[in-house]
Amino acid sequence: MNNKVRVIVMMGGPSSEHDVSMASGAEVFRALEATGRFQVEAVTISREGRWALAHEAPKVLPKPGEASDRPMPREEAIQGIQLLHDAEVVFLAFHGPFGEDGTLQGLLQSLSVPYTGSGPLASALAMNKAKAKELFRYHGLMTPRDLPLSSESIKASLENAVQAVEANVPYPVVVKPNLGGSSLGVSVAENHEELAAALAWASRFDADVLVEEKVSGRELTCAVLEELDGGVRALPVIEIVPKKGTFFDFASKYEDGGSDEICPADLTEDQSRVVQDVAIRAHQALGCRGFSRTDLFLTSTGPIVLEVNTIPGMTPNSLLPKAARAAGISFPDLMAHLVDVAIKRGV
Repeated sequence: MNNKVRVIVMMGGPSSEHDVSMASGAEVFRALEATGRFQVEAVTISREGRWALAHEAPKVLPKPGEASDRPMPREEAIQGIQLLHDAEVVFLAFHGPFGEDGTLQGLLQSLSVPYTGSGPLASALAMNKAKAKELFRYHGLMTPRDLPLSSESIKASLENAVQAVEANVPYPVVVKPNLGGSSLGVSVAENHEELAAALAWASRFDADVLVEEKVSGRELTCAVLEELDGGVRALPVIEIVPKKGTFFDFASKYEDGGSDEICPADLTEDQSRVVQDVAIRAHQALGCRGFSRTDLFLTSTGPIVLEVNTIPGMTPNSLLPKAARAAGISFPDLMAHLVDVAIKRGV
């Protein structure tokens, strides 16, 4: 008799972070299998939106998703929904739009299937950086000065967009897609010409662009973990020192040697406590659940919140698992804990 909990790990998706999601999903699959507690299957979604079922951990290279053994054409998507309906819990290993923005969370909610991480509203708010920043300010959290712009307005008149930024946000600025992740489409501008190029570049990735004042300080990230009793705790703070580029861009995040990630960060007890408190407050301001990771800067005036990630990277070397390891939690135990929390919470 098989008493193992049936878990479906979902990964991939039609977003620019498809490959990162596939890497996370494959590692989550292996970690859950290693515990011996779960019957694990994977549902992969291709860049074109095709669903497929795999009974083994998908191979990430050379082409993510090709290891799947049961492709489902779009017209048979109902089969994919039935697969999810039959699961005891779904582990969402998506990054970026479609999987991290509340879309799939809403589907699973309607199916009454428990799933890991935040619900539809918190996921959508965290993905929308401009809206999240409004909530941070409402809850008394400091966040950089910013100006949201539509990509349509940028394309209609790049010069007008540049002038609007210059009238509201001082140089240097960080220009980013409003709904993006993994720092794709993000760049720093220190003058008129660089800003024009940065706006044009970011507008290719999303319907809206966010321009923020560049903050000077120590770049930190702090994960928050929900306990089985419903309480939350902050994990050890990590300091990020980019070695490729001037900020924690895609290369710094995913290329070997792209950055130094110091865990735990070399902070005083008071500094660590303040940063962890801010991470918990940001998590709660958006209504997150399960887990999250808050990116921020520590400045002379205190922590400045950049954003909250509701589904951060989930490989053993990703930031949240590194912080958990520093707290004495192994990667398989962390993955199992996230599943246990999802099951106990229900839908």
